[in-house]
Amino acid sequence: MINLKLTRFKIPNQFREIKANGLLISDDLILDLKSAYAKYLEQETLETKPLEIANIRFGNTMIDLIQGGPLTFEALNDLANYFKDINPSENFRGINNEQLLYNINEIKIIKPISPPYLVDFLTFEHHFDQSLSRLAEKSFWKKYPVGYKKNPNSIVGPYDDIIIPKTITKWLDYEVEFAIIIGRKGKDISEDEAHEYIFGYTILNDFSARDIEIPEILLRLGPFKSKDFDTSGPMGPFIITADEFKNKHPELEMELRVNGVVEQKGNTRDMYWNVFQLVSYTSKDQTILPGTVLCSGNPGKVSDGILKSKRLKSGDVVETEIEKIGTMINKIITKK
Repeated sequence: MINLKLTRFKIPNQFREIKANGLLISDDLILDLKSAYAKYLEQETLETKPLEIANIRFGNTMIDLIQGGPLTFEALNDLANYFKDINPSENFRGINNEQLLYNINEIKIIKPISPPYLVDFLTFEHHFDQSLSRLAEKSFWKKYPVGYKKNPNSIVGPYDDIIIPKTITKWLDYEVEFAIIIGRKGKDISEDEAHEYIFGYTILNDFSARDIEIPEILLRLGPFKSKDFDTSGPMGPFIITADEFKNKHPELEMELRVNGVVEQKGNTRDMYWNVFQLVSYTSKDQTILPGTVLCSGNPGKVSDGILKSKRLKSGDVVETEIEKIGTMINKIITKK
């Protein structure tokens, strides 16, 4: 089985902005999926309309790709096999003489998906102990996968700058999180069936305005502004497809560093609710759609807890890493 790591990228063009779905085929090479599949069909099959079929299989967005279902997944594997041994110096071109392979330094990796709906859970006991243990009994927390709805429009790319909000906070903080991407429409999904609805996994950093989050939570209506401000949710850089884990809950190392210093560390095996329970719970009496993102919450701090002395400042660089998926790098800036 070939490991599939998908991404979205922006191709430099002086006339118009071009965005595409991509497949990582080596450490530094990205394949333009739609154009490459059209080329593959032209060369290896009797397909008379390769461009049209490639557009159906891969579309223009990651949600288009996800909605392609099993036929698109089969096409992904065909492409991965076909291009795995290609020599990038061969100047391999598409049907319209377009470039098919890009060095990762030639393009800009952007957010992998624009989710229609995003839920952020609190699944790590260590984080509960550091943040909510004074507000709720742990036995009550263990009854339900508690989450909040995060603004999908706050999602940005894995290497984008994070803008410190001007008016709502003086205490910007960070949270490395494991993100589940839903692949099929569903409702009232059982835990045993849930693996059929997971397309893949990626990384979220849930930047938070702590000084406003605290009153929002104490008033029992938040989080709201503390999590939803612009640029508060970098995501990516890659989506690793769920077949990698053979219908088992992933066990992946998680780490977050600020200016090179490890501030958060954990493993997805320590989530109190596994990914299948989160999918099942979210779908109870509620239809979930392809592209929906469900996040794990963070594994807690390596220090004694959420400390104001650790707040982020302009110029800080935050690296957010999860094993097998990749590393996001975001600079903290102040916008005048």
